[in-house]
Amino acid sequence: MAKDYESEALAVIDGTEVSVYARFTVFMDGPIKSWHGSIASEEPGFGFKATTANRVLLRMPDGKEGAIIPTRSDGSPLVSFTGNGPAPV
Repeated sequence: MAKDYESEALAVIDGTEVSVYARFTVFMDGPIKSWHGSIASEEPGFGFKATTANRVLLRMPDGKEGAIIPTRSDGSPLVSFTGNGPAPV
């Protein structure tokens, strides 16, 4: 079973907040939940900042946060990620 989420959010990149649009799926099959998706921002250099950061959090509008590991940026405003720990939902 999987549940999709999409929302305006914040990416907290090494302590600096950046407005993003987040899309991710939480997979609830088996005993361990996993989640992954993408975040997008029009901020210049966003992909480089996210993929080279020491720590990135995804902060949802309700204040819930989840650590993410940015995995890929192709130079567009879109950055793929894998969730690290519980999803922020």
